[in-house]
Amino acid sequence: MKEHYHIIWELVLIIASIFIFRSVWLLLDIYLGSSYLIPLLIIGILLSIPPLYILNRHLEDNKK
Repeated sequence: MKEHYHIIWELVLIIASIFIFRSVWLLLDIYLGSSYLIPLLIIGILLSIPPLYILNRHLEDNKK
């Protein structure tokens, strides 16, 4: 995997972690009427799956 390709997937993973962190933070504020909790959590989880898969596959390919 080329280095710039690897960096792009790491950036996607960072953005996904922001959504996950934000939704967990909103869990603390659930009684204040936050309506974005579930969508942000789902977006974060969905955005984190492809980069984790691709980066782990890349690491496995480098070990061979």
